[in-house]
Amino acid sequence: MRQSITKAMKTIDNLTPYIATHLGEVLSDELEANGITQTEFSKTTGINKNLLTEIIEGKQNINGELSIMLEQALGIHAEYWLELQKNYESDRTKIEVTNKAC
Repeated sequence: MRQSITKAMKTIDNLTPYIATHLGEVLSDELEANGITQTEFSKTTGINKNLLTEIIEGKQNINGELSIMLEQALGIHAEYWLELQKNYESDRTKIEVTNKAC
């Protein structure tokens, strides 16, 4: 029994996600939920509008400084944003490796 549980846990750890969710999707949802436009958010935070658009479209990643700006503006911890970024990169890599193996 113990062996089968350990094997199942290893299988779960090795799952490849179907899609990688960029933090821009989460940011877009958060802005929408709070009724904040990208233009308003850009002006409030000082984040360049083009950069903000690229983040939301999943074309640009964030760094520590941007995560702090998001925390200050939205009250969501910087670590959360950085963790989303890390998970996105990890999931994207897993998907790429799996697709190459197929």
